[in-house]
Amino acid sequence: MKFKLSQKLIPIEDNTELEKGDVLVEIMTIAEFDEQYEGTYHHEVLMDSLEHIQYSKCDVLRTCTIGTILIPDKQDLLEKEFGFGFYIHKAHIIFIDDTDRIRRIITRLPEIRVYETTLEARFFLELIEFLINDDVLYLQRYEDRLVSVEEDLMDHDDDTFHMDMLRCRREIMILNGYYQQMADMLEMMSENKNSIFNSEDCNLFRVVSNRADRLYDNTKMLREYTVQLREMYQSQIDIEQNRTMKVLTVVTVIIMPLTLIAGWYGMNFQSMPELKSPYGYWGVIILSIVVIIVEIIIFKWKKWFD
Repeated sequence: MKFKLSQKLIPIEDNTELEKGDVLVEIMTIAEFDEQYEGTYHHEVLMDSLEHIQYSKCDVLRTCTIGTILIPDKQDLLEKEFGFGFYIHKAHIIFIDDTDRIRRIITRLPEIRVYETTLEARFFLELIEFLINDDVLYLQRYEDRLVSVEEDLMDHDDDTFHMDMLRCRREIMILNGYYQQMADMLEMMSENKNSIFNSEDCNLFRVVSNRADRLYDNTKMLREYTVQLREMYQSQIDIEQNRTMKVLTVVTVIIMPLTLIAGWYGMNFQSMPELKSPYGYWGVIILSIVVIIVEIIIFKWKKWFD
C-alpha cells in the first residue's frame, strides 16, 4: 500500500510518479519487505529486529534510519501489545506491519502544517505524537485507580490487595519501559548522525523526546506510589498484630496471679492454712476476683485498654 505525502496522505497506485517535494509512504508486511529489500544492509539489521519486536529502538545507518516501535495495549497492558518496524530515507518512509493497525493510525493523522521541517521527519513525529497524545490523561486515570486501591485499604477491604498491587507494578513497569525507550529513540534520532534531517527536525525530535521523558517521570512517580501503598499495607498489618499482642498480653497478665494462687494451693501440704476451713474455697474465689478488679483498675490507669 502506497501513499503520497504532500500535506496529507493521498493513496496512489504502484506506478504513480511522484512530483518533486513529495514523500513516498509505504506500508508493507514483513514478507513483502523481506522480498523487496533482500540483500541490503538495512534489510538484514531490520529483519533481525522484526522477527521478535521486544522494545522500541532505532539504528542510524549511513543513508537511513531504521527501527522498531513496540506499543503496549492500554486496555490490557499485560497481555496485548502492538509492534511495527520503520525505515526512513530522504523522501521515503516505509512502515512494516503484518496487521492493519498502522494503516488505520496513519490515515487518522492530522494535515502537515510545518513547512520548515522535512515532510518525512514531520510525518514520523506526527505518528509518535499521536501514539502518546492522550497518555497524560491515561496516567491520571491510572493514578485514580491507585487512589481507589488506597481508599479500599483504609477501609480494611484488602482481600485482593496483593493481587492488585502485583498487577499494577507489572503494568507500570511496562509503561515505564515504553516511555523510556521512546524518549531514548527520539533523542538518538535528534542527533542526526546521518544528516537526513535538518536542524528544525532535530529540535522537534528533542521536543517530543522531552514529552516522552515527562511521561516516563510520571510512571516513576506511580511506581513510588505503589511502594508507599505496600508500606501502608504492611503498617496496617503491624498495627493489627500489635493490637492482638496487646490483648494477649493483658489477658496473660490477668491470668498469671490466678495461676499462682491455683499452683500454690495445689501443693497439697497437710499443714497449709485454710486447707480444711469451710470458707477456704470461697475465700480463694473472692481473692481471685479482688485481684482481677485491682488489675483492671491499674490497667485503666495505665491506659493499656486504649
